[in-house]
Amino acid sequence: MPNTIQIIKKIISNKLIENGYFDKLGKKKFITVMYHGVDLEQNIDFNPRFFSAANFEEQIALYKKHTNILTHDDLVNGRFSDTQLNTVITFDDGYLNNLKYALPILEKHDVHAYYFVTGIGSMERKILWADTLDIVATLAKEKSKVQLAGSEFILYNKKFVDPVTNISLKNFIKNRPTSGYQEKSDIIEQLLAIHDFTKLNNISDYWQLMNDDEIALTSRSKNITIGSHGFYHNNLGSMPHEDAIAEVMKSKSYLENIIQKEVTSIGFPDGSYTVQLNEDLYKLGFNKQFLVKYHFSDDGINDYVYDRFGLYPYMGNANQILHKTVH
Repeated sequence: MPNTIQIIKKIISNKLIENGYFDKLGKKKFITVMYHGVDLEQNIDFNPRFFSAANFEEQIALYKKHTNILTHDDLVNGRFSDTQLNTVITFDDGYLNNLKYALPILEKHDVHAYYFVTGIGSMERKILWADTLDIVATLAKEKSKVQLAGSEFILYNKKFVDPVTNISLKNFIKNRPTSGYQEKSDIIEQLLAIHDFTKLNNISDYWQLMNDDEIALTSRSKNITIGSHGFYHNNLGSMPHEDAIAEVMKSKSYLENIIQKEVTSIGFPDGSYTVQLNEDLYKLGFNKQFLVKYHFSDDGINDYVYDRFGLYPYMGNANQILHKTVH
């Protein structure tokens, strides 16, 4: 009986959304949604954050039908709808699949999105450490080992864990106040020594990043605004303040050189930030800053700092995702 009730609730909810019957205005001027990648099959084995192109297009069509999707110029100039919920669409990390699969859909429906891009695509190993970790953990043999900062992490049930502290390698790295990329680079090399998946063409959609030429190509679309995602994808809020500022400015210089446009927006990697970092980056020209969940009591005071709502395949179908977003 409870399962039947849940099914009925979902059917009713979907029908209400399809016909536009939900609170269109809400308390905020707009909401911001966060995507990461788009693939062809919605294979969550390697990356549980990627939607299939078909699913993504259904979502975009619903957002286009039921909300007013803002462009960068709309947001900068305060052009909001008074009759519809206003929505901002963002993508993090700068995957090549954003160009291959997401951009054609955005252009087809004439929808704008921010693409927040790192500088990793300019490095020798053009891959994010977290993607390397996730994919190797999926493909490698149980009890494979890597070492970092004097700790050994062993693969159990698709997760590298320190058996002494029971801390996962991913959390260990995220919480370290490192200002550079050397440790992460070392981990990438250790992981690829266990299983070099970069030689497998059939999974490139799950890790390959845009290179400089592809970033430039993407930036020429009127439907895309390129923003910073840090240079090394470090957790900026966990770093020494001056190091975090330096990394963002390095990213800004790198991207502006590629796209020949000013970069004034940032999506914080892993939603990691500080209020002081927000304020200082604003003074340095970042007048649109996107977080992931507010962390501090005075968040929301500055009108250039915005929370985001992450979208993931486990949330269900396109209608359910829209329902969760607008409520």
